[in-house]
Parts: sequence; C-alpha cells; structure tokens
Amino acid sequence: MAISGTGQLGDSLIEVMSGEFDMIVPRNYIYAQAPISVVPAGGVLVAGSGFSSLRIPSYHRLLPANTTRSEITDISPVQMKDSQVTISHSLYGNAVQLSLKVQESAAKDVFQIAAQLVAENAAESVDFVARSVAIAGRGFELGNGSSRDAVNGDAGVITAGMLYNAAGYLASAPKLDGGLNQPTLGGGLAAVMRNAVIADLAENSSIILLGQYRDSAPETVLMGEVGAHMSGVRLIVSDNAKIFHGGGSTVGFPGSSDNLANSVGAGASTLEASTAMTSANESYLTVGTRETTANGEQVNVETVYAVGLTTAAFSITGGAPNGGTIYDHSSDTPIGCYNQVHAVVIFGAKSLMKVHASDIGANPQLLPPKVDGLLDQWDSAQWRWYGGFGRWAENRLYRIEVGSNRQVLGM
Repeated sequence: MAISGTGQLGDSLIEVMSGEFDMIVPRNYIYAQAPISVVPAGGVLVAGSGFSSLRIPSYHRLLPANTTRSEITDISPVQMKDSQVTISHSLYGNAVQLSLKVQESAAKDVFQIAAQLVAENAAESVDFVARSVAIAGRGFELGNGSSRDAVNGDAGVITAGMLYNAAGYLASAPKLDGGLNQPTLGGGLAAVMRNAVIADLAENSSIILLGQYRDSAPETVLMGEVGAHMSGVRLIVSDNAKIFHGGGSTVGFPGSSDNLANSVGAGASTLEASTAMTSANESYLTVGTRETTANGEQVNVETVYAVGLTTAAFSITGGAPNGGTIYDHSSDTPIGCYNQVHAVVIFGAKSLMKVHASDIGANPQLLPPKVDGLLDQWDSAQWRWYGGFGRWAENRLYRIEVGSNRQVLGM
C-alpha cells in the first residue's frame, strides 16, 4: 500500500510500517485464520450494494434416487433446497496518537512501537469478532455435565473422551488437509485452547508434539499449532482462546466475594475490597462481572492472583505487561473466588464465514499516519476493517466448556 509521509515521519519509515503491518496481522489470527475461516462466494461487499447484512446460501445434496423408474412415464424433477446464513457487517478500528514532545523526548522510537501495537491490536480485534461467533455455536458439552457455573478444576477438566465426542459430532464437517493420524477419528480437526488445558490433557492422555510429526506432517501448519492428540485432533494454543472468567463454581478456599472499594486504573498492583474477604492469605480472584451462562461475554473482566486477603487492601499480580491489572475498574466492581471455564472450540475447514468490504480487504487496513494540531504536533497511527463473521453450519463447530487444574492470569 503506497502512502506518503507527513509530519515527523518519512516515506521510507511508513513503507516499512505498512509492510510489517501486513505481515503481523495474519500471523496473529487464530479463529479467523484460513482454512478455518473462509470468504464464501458472494462474501465480498461492494460499495453501493445497499445491504446492511448478507445472506450466504448453502445448497443441500440431492437425496438418493433409490426407486426404479418407469420406461413410459417421465420422472418428476426434484426441487433444490438451500439454507441461508445471515451475516451482519460493521466497521471496526482503533487509533493511537503521539505528541511531538513524547516522540522527541522518548529514549526509543515510540511511533514504531505504537505502529507494532496497532498491528497486533488490529489482528486481535478481528480475531475477537471471529471468536465471539465461534464460541456461540449450538453444539457443546460441559465438563461436569450440568451447567457452566458448576464447572470446576477437579471433575470438570478436559478428557480424551470429550475430543472423541467432538469428532463424532463433526464427522460430516469439512476437514483440514492432511494432518497427523488422518485415518483416526479426529483426523482433519483442530481444537483451540489455553496452555492450562493442554497441560490437563497431557496428564491423562498422549500428545504428539509438532516436531514429532515427521512424515505425517500436514501440508500447512496452523497458527498456534503445537501438536496433536492421540485422537488425531490438532492442538492450537493461544492466549486469546476464550476463558469465561469466574464462570465456574465457587472456589471452596477461600470462597469469598465482595466489591472494590475504590476505582483503579490499568496496571494497578493493589486492590482494596469493601471489607476483608477471608481469613485465608492468597487466592486467584475474578475482577469484574462473572461470565456465567446468563451474562455471556463480558469485556472488562480478568483473573488476578491476590496476596494478603486478610486485610481489605491487598497486593495482586495480573496479566498486564507490568504485572498489574489489564483493565480500568470502577468502584463497586465485583470481585470473588471462582473457577475459570475454558471454551475449547473444535472445528475443521470452512467452519466460519468471513465477509469484508472490497475496498478495504479481507484483512485490516493500515491508514496513512495523520498529523493534527496547528503546529503539526500530533501524529497518529490507525487501522480499520469492515466486515463480519458467521457460522457456516452448526454441525461444523463443537465447544467443550471445561475447568482446569491451573488458573490463568489475565483476560
């Protein structure tokens, strides 16, 4: 993409930024990566088409003609049948702005740092949209068989049997090419999960790492792929795999809940509850509204590790770069001790449909840096994407909601 330099930035630097952006974005896709997510025929939006959503048809196979035909009477034609998936499309984007003073006084080139963060944000944002669609599929299994808020880290962890259940459910779904143990029940399928879930799986069944594929290696290694389960299901590990924070059962030790007494900003390393939460000293805490079945996905909810719960104010370790909280949290934000619930999504090829605007493209677009202010004292980096995702069919994705023997910091 040819764009011209303005303000404090030269043309050569901008070209480098553009190239890095186009390289970073697709490498950070997990749910939105091909061939799991594909653009169907008719999925490219053309300006002026006048539709606020797209209907993508899928045509049914003809049923077997297993009756004998008359030699004197003509046959009656059958009607083709189709099903339609409606996909809404919207504009997504983000921007950062840096002052001339910040750029001139910083020890590093902060605009290059900002440009990299913008690229990563673009990929994660589009992948978040795809993830929200993927985890809302109709086919699912609960780790303990009752409800999400009863899932725990003991009886509710992932097992090999759950992957076999998924493989049976997805038997007719399109499969990924090649893959380890393709003739097995789970051949051609992949599962997205966190490291904690992989660890649980490794403790009760066999995993073959990516480096051990050898002659059985697939033609294309998926983003985040680390190996395969003995069922043949390929394993994708990502820090963006969905966790329903606080969605599981109450943790018996210390098993307390309260609210924040004061608001805190992102990066906070100390929290204060309205009252001392427990006589126990340390525990993992959910900060924010629990993601139970009723609440669904919440935006500003995370898990932190707290020390010093015998007093109202206590120290925490979170998932932010400085080891603090990731989000800003207002006073009265709920905090409590609950199990996390991991949404492990299993799918084959063409599980998600992706639609996008023709003039922006299938991937987010890095816009030319803009200069603002009468003194040209602000430079900004921004991206945009116009599109949406939908599930191709409910028999192409399967979700397993499980607990883990290990808690995960962050979002």
